[in-house]
Amino acid sequence: MSIILQDTKEIRKLIPHERSSKLHRINDFKGIASILLEWTCILACAWLCQTYFSWYFYLFSVIFIGARYLALGLIMHEGVHQLVSKNKFVNDWLSEILCAWPLIISMRSYRVKHLAHHAKLNSDEDPDFVAKFDPNWRFPMKKKQFFKVLAIQLSGIGVFETFKVMSSAQMKTKKDKAPRWYTFLRVSFYLSVLAGFILTGHGMTLVLYWLIPFVTWTQIANRLRRIAEHSGIPDKPADLQTRTTTHGLLTRIFLAPKYISYHNEHHIYPGIPCYNLRATHRMFNQHDVIKQNLHVSKSYYDVYKECISAK
Repeated sequence: MSIILQDTKEIRKLIPHERSSKLHRINDFKGIASILLEWTCILACAWLCQTYFSWYFYLFSVIFIGARYLALGLIMHEGVHQLVSKNKFVNDWLSEILCAWPLIISMRSYRVKHLAHHAKLNSDEDPDFVAKFDPNWRFPMKKKQFFKVLAIQLSGIGVFETFKVMSSAQMKTKKDKAPRWYTFLRVSFYLSVLAGFILTGHGMTLVLYWLIPFVTWTQIANRLRRIAEHSGIPDKPADLQTRTTTHGLLTRIFLAPKYISYHNEHHIYPGIPCYNLRATHRMFNQHDVIKQNLHVSKSYYDVYKECISAK
């Protein structure tokens, strides 16, 4: 006999506190090292491509580096939940300067919107849910419309939607205005980076290894992972309309880094750092009632089949 659960609170009640508390432990080394690893990969790939340039290598670099920028955005998301470091100052400023600002995002602004998404998931007070009244977010979606959306993301135009999504400007509740010192530091960061590249004669390097990967592959990968998280799950209560998508190593490298696809686990326990989400998934699979109440897709191709109509 199936037991139907109505929300994430009922799931948390089924898990002993001592088991979940171990998974909530924040490891500062892992959090900070993950940022350094992504930047090391970006710089190494850019240097190798520039040194041994070919158009095939460059295409690979756009995809690989674009996925690394998505990874930085997801580490910034960890920072929103105070999961990069136990020290709030370290958590916030590493997440801002090394993750959010290079992606033209303010973590300070995104935090307001994202925490509202968690608190009011899939309701009229969820800013992400409201934004999906847009026809380009209605699922199941016709195949022709889906590929049109992907083409827009790949063209670079989709970056403007990302800026809109990441901002809390359209929220019903008014957010606090950023203090002048914060705005000054952020603008100074952009001017310093831009001036540094141009004055040293590396302006084209910035275009090739930041702008192009960021406005193309980062956007298309981000779109696909966002579709997978909450779309096309009509047969569950609003609080459980979330999808976990399992996948292999290549998908994690190029499409869904930082275990973001374990999204049921993240919404049930937002305080668990990303490197413990796979262990959380295994814990849920050991409990039959939890397992039967969560929507899990075995691949992003399965997500595609669930969300896109054949016509």
